[in-house]
Amino acid sequence: MKISLALYDALTSISVPNNKAKAVVDAWEDDVKDFASISDLERTESHLQGSITALRTDLTALIKEQGADLRTLVERQASQFQSSVSKLESNITVLRWQFWLLVLCFGFPILKSLYEVYGKVVTS
Repeated sequence: MKISLALYDALTSISVPNNKAKAVVDAWEDDVKDFASISDLERTESHLQGSITALRTDLTALIKEQGADLRTLVERQASQFQSSVSKLESNITVLRWQFWLLVLCFGFPILKSLYEVYGKVVTS
């Protein structure tokens, strides 16, 4: 308010009409009321720093939590994958046994028949 009076006095001292000087002072006061003081800025800065610190803490906790969840999921998938691989390996082993059994079941009778035919051809 002191500045407003000083501005008004300065304007009237250089022969600015009273109504125009008052209009200038009113306009200046309207503009100045929106300006922040140093204490306002310091308070805002302090509030923002507190908010940033809180957000950093929250984000750090969320990242750790998500990391733990991701690690758990990866471990579970690795376990399931290993289980699937083991099942496939056992199925492959069974298939190998079945293949060789089929070879034996069909191969020996065919070889026997060929041997008999060969024996008849040789003896004739």
